[in-house]
Amino acid sequence: MVSSGLTLQRFVSRVVFIVFSVLVAISVQAQPGEITGTMPEDYLPELKPILATALQRSPETIAKEFDRLSAEARLTQANSSRLPRVGGNFNYGITRTAIAANTSRQESNSGFYYSFGLSQAIFHWGALSAEREAARISVIVSDKGLALAYRELSVMLRKVYLALIVEKAELQQARKSLQLVRDDLAIIRAKKESGSVSGAAVAGEELREREHSVEIARVEADFAANRRRFARLAGIAGGDLPEERIPADIPRPTYSEPLTTALLAALLRDNAKGTIEYEIYDLKLRDAVLRQKIAATRLLPKFGANASYTLENSTNVNGNLAEQVATIRQSAGIGGAWDIFDGFATGGAKREALISKRAIEQRKAADIEELLQNAQARERALKVDAELLDITDTRHGMAIEGRDRIATEVGFGNLAKGEIARAQIGILQADAKKLGARATFLNRWSEFVALAGHDPVLNNLPARHVREKK
Repeated sequence: MVSSGLTLQRFVSRVVFIVFSVLVAISVQAQPGEITGTMPEDYLPELKPILATALQRSPETIAKEFDRLSAEARLTQANSSRLPRVGGNFNYGITRTAIAANTSRQESNSGFYYSFGLSQAIFHWGALSAEREAARISVIVSDKGLALAYRELSVMLRKVYLALIVEKAELQQARKSLQLVRDDLAIIRAKKESGSVSGAAVAGEELREREHSVEIARVEADFAANRRRFARLAGIAGGDLPEERIPADIPRPTYSEPLTTALLAALLRDNAKGTIEYEIYDLKLRDAVLRQKIAATRLLPKFGANASYTLENSTNVNGNLAEQVATIRQSAGIGGAWDIFDGFATGGAKREALISKRAIEQRKAADIEELLQNAQARERALKVDAELLDITDTRHGMAIEGRDRIATEVGFGNLAKGEIARAQIGILQADAKKLGARATFLNRWSEFVALAGHDPVLNNLPARHVREKK
């Protein structure tokens, strides 16, 4: 009995070990580092240089770069409060002096006079350091704001680029349909000449041809406008993306449920701490704390050092005689300034800083919760999108098989040759739906990866935009 118990215990231990090993293996295989090769630009290499160029040329990223440069300028201003200040004044002139009781006797003097001084803040209860740190945080927020804007721009560019591919496929199908209508119109016109059809039938076909032509003209105009919109958004030179530069196909993407689950699990486990959105809010909270510290020092005495060197004209009165003489004055010392009562302005500033901090905390909680919910919704939608990939591929294959059967029947003489062209239109329609399903999946995947904080497009940015500078 003892031997049997030990055997059962060893068996259970081995089973537990095997299950644990499998789970660890699955977890290792589903690490976020496996994202490489799954993004739209990996399936469509033409998109990758467009995303890279958009960083320097897109109006959105250029505007964010100006914001970042402005933040750097404000940091320089904040640093200046901790450095010595040097200033002075000078003049050249003539001075005449006389006592009021005897204006007939005047003392005249002329020359170049000047005064220069130096001041240095010594102790402001940490307010100057806090202002400098707040300005530095503002620069980091601007860096991350540029990264966030570029990431969102890249998600949008991927979406529009994929939509253009689908539009191109739909336009090709519409052009093929128009050609088929024109072929039918030519046939019915020939029949009219032989007297086998009426003029009303011909008029009906002509109206159908006009309707198709107008519809295609509208679709082509929309397609051209969307290409120009994409070119402007991406900062493409010339402001347009020719139709021939748009791919005719989207390779079938691969759906990895373990990778998707691992990305979502990591995001939920860390409460989105690895995302740019969380980092920006964390920085803003640090800035709010510093603003509170600065406000708290407003009614405290501030100390500083100063020194000056002055050459000036002095007037001395001795009895009825006024005399002028150039004098040199040098001084150095340590002083302070103290605002004892400012009409409760400091109390208002402290309350404002506290309210600002609480407002940021509330927005952070709400936005991070929304981010997590959006990520979970996209994770669930990806499973449905993956099913649609299979369905549309199957429909496309069935359309090809149907065309092949019709071609066989045409070869036997059982069907008219024009039926092959009609079947080909069915293939084009199925192809457009197939591309639409692939575009939808890749769009959703791009959004999901971006929300999870692992978008590889951020590798195009300098490291300072992604990681905080100490």
